[in-house]
Amino acid sequence: MNKHNRKKRFGQNFLTDKHVLSNILGFINPKSDDIFLEIGPGLGNMTEMFLGIPEKYDAIEIDKDLINPLKKKFKNEKNFSIINKNILDLDLNYFVKDKKKIRLIGNLPYNMSSPILDWCFKQIDLIKDMHFMFQKEFAYRCAGNQNTDSYGKLSVICNYLCKVDILADIDRSYFDPVPKVDSSFVRFKPKTNKKNSNELKNLNFLLNKFFNKKRKKINKTLIELFSEEDLSKIEIDFNLRPDQLSLEDYISLAKISIKNG
Repeated sequence: MNKHNRKKRFGQNFLTDKHVLSNILGFINPKSDDIFLEIGPGLGNMTEMFLGIPEKYDAIEIDKDLINPLKKKFKNEKNFSIINKNILDLDLNYFVKDKKKIRLIGNLPYNMSSPILDWCFKQIDLIKDMHFMFQKEFAYRCAGNQNTDSYGKLSVICNYLCKVDILADIDRSYFDPVPKVDSSFVRFKPKTNKKNSNELKNLNFLLNKFFNKKRKKINKTLIELFSEEDLSKIEIDFNLRPDQLSLEDYISLAKISIKNG
């Protein structure tokens, strides 16, 4: 399978280092009663580390040229199946049985990281956790807070829905072909508190409004969006910029928006 012609359109930079793969296995710590879905198994390097441990292991691969080699490589694995689809076209309900939440893993294509993460968030109630390899810059945006340079809209949404931890930074030299940037391995653990769909909708709306004027103070945007009565209740410094507000600040503003309908 190492002779596979890498396809740039699929963002194929395969992780090949056995030591790094072993560390990833340790981070994820699969259990015998887990069900896994791997996004983009590629050559199956990560896949073979897991097979034989969890109860069920499915893999989604968009490159049809990899399907038969993967089936051949893992033909003796009874708990393994490979599906040739675009992950964005699939419903997680297809994989989840008996209300057991699924664990997602993958070395994701850099150009598909944002759409795949958004796809995950839309089905967050079905997910136990997610372990993804991202471009380092994107990973730090996911994990960012108001005290980091990488903080932005993505940071707020990721941390609203999940506890986000960067588990390791991975040098580009461990991939084949070698990409132009380094990567980071990230864990997303969905928060257990029930999410209010209106709160999330309003949060997204507010983030778009504020971060469209990222370098401006928030006072004008607040005046535009809230009544004088609501403004008097907002315990936030109006002289701050959007990237200086915490997750809790944005949640409080979203709650006020809900009251306004």
